[in-house]
Amino acid sequence: MKNMESLIAVHQKTEGIIGKFFYYSTSSILIPKTKFIEIGQAFGFPKFKPAKESKAGAYRCATTALKERVQVKGDDGKLHEYRIYCRDNKKDNAQFITRELVKETPNSKTNEYKKLANICFDRENEVVFVENEIFDADVDVRKYCLQAQELYERFCNCYTADQVDSVIDDILQRMQANDISIKGNLFFIPKQYLSLLNLLEDYIEAISKENLSNSMVHSNSMFVVDDERQRQKMTDEFYANYKKDIEFYQDRIQHFIDSGCESQAVIQRWMQKINALQMKKQTYEQILQRQLNDLNSDYAMLQMQGQELAVRNVKGQAQIKLAA
Repeated sequence: MKNMESLIAVHQKTEGIIGKFFYYSTSSILIPKTKFIEIGQAFGFPKFKPAKESKAGAYRCATTALKERVQVKGDDGKLHEYRIYCRDNKKDNAQFITRELVKETPNSKTNEYKKLANICFDRENEVVFVENEIFDADVDVRKYCLQAQELYERFCNCYTADQVDSVIDDILQRMQANDISIKGNLFFIPKQYLSLLNLLEDYIEAISKENLSNSMVHSNSMFVVDDERQRQKMTDEFYANYKKDIEFYQDRIQHFIDSGCESQAVIQRWMQKINALQMKKQTYEQILQRQLNDLNSDYAMLQMQGQELAVRNVKGQAQIKLAA
């Protein structure tokens, strides 16, 4: 299999097209961590697992996934419907996170709620435990408490859609993908990156085979013809997204300036982001066959902020050399 880096910006025979629309869905994917990492490494991806993982996150996923609608025949012979789920509790502190297991009884005017137990997470020992368990004649409270602990173990050993999407998002950024402003994960991929897009589609197919949930994981793409109408549509989409990116970058960099940030890692990372934004603009000017001059003033302001960060970076490096 070709390494991903060797496929970036490879030109194929792409006469008559400007790129592809690409759609994907990971929905409620749940994939074993070892399998996910193994597949990403096999595809040669620089980023093959999420940057951040936490047992607290696994606890939150587990308690969110714990939900069910049940029907119970009462003494009156009628069916009574209940919703069982977890909701937040304000008892969170430095060591423990607590969520309440509740039974909701839908009524015509006001729903009734009964607390069944507290399902808690110990941050220090990274374990889930139950307290204040209450007996209920209609609901097997113990079953749901055990289910919460089982789900916690499962989420500790698996990645969810948000974590999988963070890896896919890294690949999309390397393809200079442009988000299309409709609901769903729809992107425009410039034609220079079609080889890498093929690899991404193969990758999504590979992780779908390891999905433990019943949700559908899939992707699809279609060519975008090279005509004035399509170029204008993609120009409008690009302008909207690029301005949002610039505004977000300006806010973040101003925050670093105001807070006196001198972290070399942070400064260098954001300088790279600024440079990548300019490279993306140049790529789209070539693809769309027009100068995107309306973005110049916004980008110039961002560059000025970046230069101030760069000065801090130089000072920081000088201090490191003096200390050495």
